[in-house]
Amino acid sequence: MDETSLHVMWNSKPFGSGQYLDIYGITRDQAGEYECLAENTVPFPDVKKVNIIVNFAPTILEITPSGVSLGKTGLIRCETASVPTPSFEWYKGDKKLTNGQRGILIKNYNTRSILHVSNVTEEHFGNYTCVAINKLGTSNASLPLNQIIETSTSSPVTSSAPSTAQYGITGRAEILFSCWYLVLTLSSFTSIIYLKNVVIQ
Repeated sequence: MDETSLHVMWNSKPFGSGQYLDIYGITRDQAGEYECLAENTVPFPDVKKVNIIVNFAPTILEITPSGVSLGKTGLIRCETASVPTPSFEWYKGDKKLTNGQRGILIKNYNTRSILHVSNVTEEHFGNYTCVAINKLGTSNASLPLNQIIETSTSSPVTSSAPSTAQYGITGRAEILFSCWYLVLTLSSFTSIIYLKNVVIQ
């Protein structure tokens, strides 16, 4: 047996001229290839292998969200683990979706299903549900198809008049410039008075 057999609760019992193996509480992780080896004093033992398949109900591993702009194609991917292979159903709200409905295309690949929503309109936005089904059970997961709003890139508007945004001037800086302007004005005024006094004298 391979190394995974070390974690199996098993009991080997006589069966005719050989033995059989009981595996209790088997899980899907214990599926795989098992090996039986029979040997005696004669060289070259006989080896047989058997592949154990463990059936289990679907589990949705991942459902990938999608955002899409109007007029584009949105994709929602549903990934599962399941034996046997599941069948898939898709719903928008409570309404079952099928191929051929406006803008709807469903593609199934073994344990994966992809929902294509083409030429998206406002009515396509909303909550979508993926349902995976096999003979042992079902599993489902939901997520919304959201709208992406594309912002148009316009050329910057230029203006001849200076602005605080263009120069990065804050309110404090404006006050500071105003104060310096006042100081310079007073200095010029003082100089004029001084010169006038000199002339008078």
